[in-house]
Amino acid sequence: MQINPRTRGLRTCWDIVRGLNRRGLTSTRFSSTCSGGKLRVGWAMFSSRLSFADDSNALSKARERRRTAGLPTLDLADANPATAGFGWSVLELGTLLRRDGIQRQDPDARGLTVARTAIADYYLARGTRLTPDRIFLSASTSEGYSWLFKLLCNPGDEILVPEPAYPLLEVIAALEGVTLRPYRLVQLAGEWVIDLASLTASRQTRAIVCINPSNPTGAFVSRRDRDILRNFALKNSLAVLCDEVFLDYPAEGVSSPGTWVGETQVALYVLSGLSKVAVAPQLKVGWIIVSGPTDTVQESCRRLEHIADAFLSVNTPAQLALPDLLRRAEPIRAAIRTRVSENQQILKDWVVSSGHACTVLPRPAGWMAILGLPPGVSEERLLLNALDEGVWAHPGYFYGLSSNSPSVILSLLPKSSEFSEGLSGLDRALRRT
Repeated sequence: MQINPRTRGLRTCWDIVRGLNRRGLTSTRFSSTCSGGKLRVGWAMFSSRLSFADDSNALSKARERRRTAGLPTLDLADANPATAGFGWSVLELGTLLRRDGIQRQDPDARGLTVARTAIADYYLARGTRLTPDRIFLSASTSEGYSWLFKLLCNPGDEILVPEPAYPLLEVIAALEGVTLRPYRLVQLAGEWVIDLASLTASRQTRAIVCINPSNPTGAFVSRRDRDILRNFALKNSLAVLCDEVFLDYPAEGVSSPGTWVGETQVALYVLSGLSKVAVAPQLKVGWIIVSGPTDTVQESCRRLEHIADAFLSVNTPAQLALPDLLRRAEPIRAAIRTRVSENQQILKDWVVSSGHACTVLPRPAGWMAILGLPPGVSEERLLLNALDEGVWAHPGYFYGLSSNSPSVILSLLPKSSEFSEGLSGLDRALRRT
């Protein structure tokens, strides 16, 4: 899912709607939509879950004006490997998808056995043994989240989520009628760790999300933080949802702590999928792996099967191709890691030579970089100036990064020549800001 700046106002609007409902102004008496962050009465037929704020963001408006004028823009926020030249050829995908069985539907709520077995083999090759019956296929990681929210939460319940992080979950949570409460990740001795003071639960809290490794920080969930999350979940009777879509992309010289699949003490649901693992987001296959105490696993699987059976959303051709996709994907992943490492070095060299007092935060994994700006620089003003120079990037506040430390988020996927050209535009923008 690409970031839509419109959704940055969603949490505020959702809280307003919930507040109105608590005062008795339910959807049957007071239906509303958000426009520029303000509620508008009317549209009684629509659910208040969809009270999204309209796009009033200065950056997105400026970008749209540039697009309408036909002006070219170098996108240094583009996190799609396909647009950066990575992925499968038409011939390769055509061959993988053209096989016996695609003409039939033989639905299995958990996903075809051949696909789930291949996923189990993928984890076995990385040192983790699991059985295919603990794996559930979905059409995406986003859909996997929505299923888990259905599994664990009633409307109005609460889930703890890390901040900073990619702003996806607030959209899914709103659609499921679930409230998010952030806990902070802070830098300590160059590493991102959980701020224990921010990790609190209420009577409505049902689960806690962690992202291993996170986006855009690239930070893995360390052994220390796994212990913290496990103990916190046990103390508060919570489930843990662990998003591992970027696990195959450690930075050069960084040792990954590996998957959390196989946890036995606490209810754990690991999410991943072909989008990052096989660089094939267009095939729409994600998965959930259930771990934990035996009785919890059995009950989770029974209920998840019921949810999955209501949708049967994963297409048969992609499931049949999945074993070969997993077996053949490593060269593509390796090429991405090489490009990302090269652009990271280009960025570091630019910071040294530019004279802008910028910094590059450590990147343990993933393909995004956090560029720290000089104190007092306005993220929005800088990026409006960058747009004038033909460069688009994301401000740190899109991801919940602290406004006390202004930053810009850059994708490290573009071709190195384009990345360098984008940095030149950013350099000119900084001199104007």
